[in-house]
Amino acid sequence: MKRALGAITVLVAACSAPPTLMDSDIPQVPGLLGVQSIGVERQDGRLMRGTFVSRGKVTDALAQSQAIAGTAEANGWSVRGPDGTRNDARLELTKDSRIVRYEVRADRVDPDMGQAIVTVTPKDAAPAPGSPAATK
Repeated sequence: MKRALGAITVLVAACSAPPTLMDSDIPQVPGLLGVQSIGVERQDGRLMRGTFVSRGKVTDALAQSQAIAGTAEANGWSVRGPDGTRNDARLELTKDSRIVRYEVRADRVDPDMGQAIVTVTPKDAAPAPGSPAATK
């Protein structure tokens, strides 16, 4: 009986972990589904570069960004932001030699079609051409 309870506890803990991008230490936007990954690079098991597009229900972009910030801080990330509004929010995380930028947008016509773009770059690298960070 103790063995069964131990296995159930481990299973529940694994299922309740916050979702991450491609099994990395980078938090995924809660409630969104990844639809596209571009230019993904890993180094020593860490996600070092890539642009990730997710879609799904975004009713409050700022609140969803605040949830990401809380998860990130609990996992050793330095957080700048979030800032923005219910419709459009931005957030930046740094850890080790990486910068992760989030842009979360609500779709005013169809809240189920909200979008998040997450861009991962090494600290010493310029953003990839065409990435949201490069177009600012």
